[in-house]
Amino acid sequence: MQGWINKINCVAAVFSAPPFPAAIGSQKKFSRPLLPATTTKLSQEEQLKSHESKLKQITTELAEHRSYPPDKKVKAKEIDEYKLKDHYLEFEQTRYETYVSILKEGGKQLLCNSDGEAAGLKKSHSSPSLNPDSSPVTAKVKRNVSERKDHRPETPSIKQKVT
Repeated sequence: MQGWINKINCVAAVFSAPPFPAAIGSQKKFSRPLLPATTTKLSQEEQLKSHESKLKQITTELAEHRSYPPDKKVKAKEIDEYKLKDHYLEFEQTRYETYVSILKEGGKQLLCNSDGEAAGLKKSHSSPSLNPDSSPVTAKVKRNVSERKDHRPETPSIKQKVT
């Protein structure tokens, strides 16, 4: 499972484009930035520099955010927004730390298997006891009349006149 997590993080580190700026509104309410639907056009080295820059920015923003906690006398809504932004910044910091460490290890090499072939999804079976060469076992199931495919309820045809 950890291997899958590492590969997913590696793909995200190599191909993720930087987020769009957060929406600007008349309120001071925190809003998350929008994530783009396209991949980055940067090389792996440029992507590493971009992620390091974003990590530095997020770390600074988190430290600044935590240096001004809300007073205990403020509304619960403001405390919730403070916690939401704190949680978001902490998550982003962890994410970019992961991306930077993966790219420093040589990201694209992690996507390759030990044999040097490109990693991909291999055919698998739902149970390790299944033999891939054997044909599937079929069993006959007795069905009710209403469950049979060939059973159709009797309805008068449109062409026939019902009297």
